[in-house]
Amino acid sequence: MGAWKVWLGVTLALAELAGLPHPSEGACVYQGSLLEDATIWKPDSCQHCRCHGDIVICKPAVCRNPQCAFEKGEVLQIAANQCCPECVSMTHGSCHHEKKIYAHGTEWASSVCSVCACAHGEVRCSPQPCPLLLCGDQELEFIPEGSCCPICVGRGKSCSYEGHVFQDGEDWPLSLCARCTCRNGVTQCFTAQCQPLFCNKDETVVRVPGKCCPQCSSGSCSAAGQVYQHGEQWSENACTTCLCDQGEVRCHTQACPPLRCEKGQRRAQRPGACCEECVSPAGRCSHHGRVRYQDEMWKSSACEFCVCDRGRVTCHTGACARVECAQGEELIHLDGKCCPECISRSGYCVYEENTEFMSSNASEVKHIPEGKKWEEGPCKLCECRGAEVTCYEPSCPPCPVATLAQVVKGQCCPECTAVYCHPDCLTCSQSPDHCVLCQDPTKLLRNGRCVHSCGPGFYQAGALCLACKPQCSTCSSGLECSSCQPPLLMRHGQCVSTCGDGFYQDRHSCAACHESCEACWGPAEKQCLACRDPLRVLREGACVSSCGPGFYNKQGTCSACDQSCESCGPNSPRCLTCAEKALLHDGKCISECPAGYYADATGRCKVCHNSCASCSGPRASHCTACIHSRALRQGHCLPNCGEGFYPDHGICKACHSSCLTCVGPERSHCTQCKKPEEGLQAEQPSGVNISSGECLSPCRAQFYLENTGLCEGE
Repeated sequence: MGAWKVWLGVTLALAELAGLPHPSEGACVYQGSLLEDATIWKPDSCQHCRCHGDIVICKPAVCRNPQCAFEKGEVLQIAANQCCPECVSMTHGSCHHEKKIYAHGTEWASSVCSVCACAHGEVRCSPQPCPLLLCGDQELEFIPEGSCCPICVGRGKSCSYEGHVFQDGEDWPLSLCARCTCRNGVTQCFTAQCQPLFCNKDETVVRVPGKCCPQCSSGSCSAAGQVYQHGEQWSENACTTCLCDQGEVRCHTQACPPLRCEKGQRRAQRPGACCEECVSPAGRCSHHGRVRYQDEMWKSSACEFCVCDRGRVTCHTGACARVECAQGEELIHLDGKCCPECISRSGYCVYEENTEFMSSNASEVKHIPEGKKWEEGPCKLCECRGAEVTCYEPSCPPCPVATLAQVVKGQCCPECTAVYCHPDCLTCSQSPDHCVLCQDPTKLLRNGRCVHSCGPGFYQAGALCLACKPQCSTCSSGLECSSCQPPLLMRHGQCVSTCGDGFYQDRHSCAACHESCEACWGPAEKQCLACRDPLRVLREGACVSSCGPGFYNKQGTCSACDQSCESCGPNSPRCLTCAEKALLHDGKCISECPAGYYADATGRCKVCHNSCASCSGPRASHCTACIHSRALRQGHCLPNCGEGFYPDHGICKACHSSCLTCVGPERSHCTQCKKPEEGLQAEQPSGVNISSGECLSPCRAQFYLENTGLCEGE
């Protein structure tokens, strides 16, 4: 029989999310659905939930006082599918029924089998409508005890079981793991069929309360003397909600916002609340031993709302507004709720049947309505309950010795027939050559055959050959394999699909890593892929305390520094020191500093003064070249060279000793004379509006010294 795969199927969208991973950082799992961090939703009208990281935090709704004018005829009314009341004018035609008020046109379920409606102040109740039932020719309609609607039962004899009478074809639960059915006067009981569990290495088998079959569960957590299973949440206190995630406890503590109270108010912390709030101490009330504050509203019962008003508590009954359900919804009355609400009818089970172990071929996925029961042949009874499929198989009495248990078509349990068994058999079943006990006490029984040895795929348990687990090729017991079915790998007697942390694949088995490795590719100390100790780092396959010179730490792994570095890091590839003759600049080692930088005594490139294009030191007097439009004079970069100097390709050079200013080094390059008695005897223009020449005293013949300092012609 193939293995059944069953998962939660509340809606089609949730069914498609089957097989969700365990919550990861930044996502919550809620009723089978994966929700992003900070998602807000309302699972019902009186609850608000929020996803904090990977923890779901749900808080009850707090109703505000709508401050109704009761003296003017206003009443509290609860709107459709809402929790808190609002103020409305009293409508004529509302109904009082079982201490509750309903608006005209409202419908509600009064009991299991009755639906009531309010029409113009009058309550009328009628039987709950039942789905159309079409019974076959050989069937009758029958209403089981405690039910409203009829079912189809056979015309055969009824059964009496533990003081109850059940009709032919009717079935009933015997326990959490068993059901019985009446077959023409004979009670046939079935036990739940639990498939073998193949849990992962970090999972354990646990029994879940309310479930029949065991389940795989990741590591449990222990907190404050309580044990919690993987995925289970609990509240540590009013502010802190915790989650068990594969053996690790993770908690979220609600942060309280800054609180500034107005004049006349003071801080107070309500019982069960996390954060303080501002309240008015004046006019507070005491109600059933609890302090209530001005304008505070609370529920004293499902339909009654109370308010604290100037030291006095007043309570009013809330009326239920008319509720109209959409297609695919039905009206129900939840325990503890005042008004009826609409819920979806879309609950169902989803299952698929795998053809063989390790096979990827699977039959069609089926969607089965909640509560449906069906038979799969005469020997299997299945039902969809609580969004899970459970199948039951019969418990048949064994046949006496020397009789054959013969399967009869259409019957669940075999008939015991007196026949001669095969000579090897002491007793037999199913067929004469299918032994239950062997004549030769030295032989072993394997699948109804008496053999001398069990062979591959089986192990000996007393006088029986029992099948190994499906993953095993050979085994020594029902718990441990000695070799595995390909492509599975052997790890400590178990067959696994991957070796996991702390192991590496060695042909068809998993071998342990060195004790220092979390993951590895071989057994040696220098064959690690990750370190077990979080304080250690991985360097060239070994787990060491620090990376050391020539390496830096890159997310727990030591990477080599650049070849130009002598050392770098500790957590980045930037150079810290350089090899001999190399210079350190911006985390790199280079042969010479770039323009605008100079090498200091420690071999580091430092920036020049902002007036320098290049320099030999940090000061303005250390320039060796200047930026454009400036000229270098005695280590300084100047806007102009000044008296006695001229610019030559950005460098200030000295004029001839006779020149005050000049355009070149020669005597004839003066543009002004140093001595006042000398005149500038211009030769030719050297630039725009600038004449250069020689300084003479006196001026040449036919020239005279003008007060401008120039030799002018007569």
